[in-house]
Amino acid sequence: MQQKTILVVDDSATSRLLFRAHLPGNFPYVVHEADNLDGAMEEAVSVRPEVVVLDYNMPGQSGVEIARAMLKAGINARFVLFTANTQKFVLDEAAEAGFVAVIEKPVTREKINDMLEKVSQCN
Repeated sequence: MQQKTILVVDDSATSRLLFRAHLPGNFPYVVHEADNLDGAMEEAVSVRPEVVVLDYNMPGQSGVEIARAMLKAGINARFVLFTANTQKFVLDEAAEAGFVAVIEKPVTREKINDMLEKVSQCN
């Protein structure tokens, strides 16, 4: 059986490190990382993740724009927004793009568990 994969895309190495640090011990995914649009697209095409966690404020494009590019490229993942920017227009944009969950920064184990619950309900 092939393991599930999750791709965490954030230009902040600290944010990616904190995300990993708060993963529960029984986290059911292999975690891949990218810090920019090109790396995110390469990883997504390579590993075909079940879940893509995207920072909203990325250089060049927002996480929502990156998700749209991935969908256009045939990446059929569940998208999760990972951001400190929880203004209504950001959340509305993510919802319209099909994001299934939002993890508000700073990340906690509880927030990751909530995200996993929402992702699992999308099956």
